[in-house]
Amino acid sequence: MSKTDDLLGKLLQRINAAPPAKGAAVECGFIGKMDDITRQSHVRVIKSLVRAYRQFGFQLLVDQATVGVAGIDDLSDDDLIALHRDLERGRECLADGITFDEAGLIRSRYA
Repeated sequence: MSKTDDLLGKLLQRINAAPPAKGAAVECGFIGKMDDITRQSHVRVIKSLVRAYRQFGFQLLVDQATVGVAGIDDLSDDDLIALHRDLERGRECLADGITFDEAGLIRSRYA
């Protein structure tokens, strides 16, 4: 096994070991409902990331997260934080040359 393969394997393990999105708001310290200012901050950062990285498929991650709702403003606190987390993981993938599929960011709604 080459050094590159070893590094790629370690990176994939790190990405796949990220905590699951379920209960993301609680993990971030939000007990109950997220306040409006914090929520709007997450929405603004998500929109900024999508604009900045649109050519790399970030809009697909948002579309995937918003199936069944009108848009990111209608996501639950947990789902909003999970989307923000996925976009940050997407940035790491781009920097490390990992595809979204390899990182598990592209999910089938019907699997």
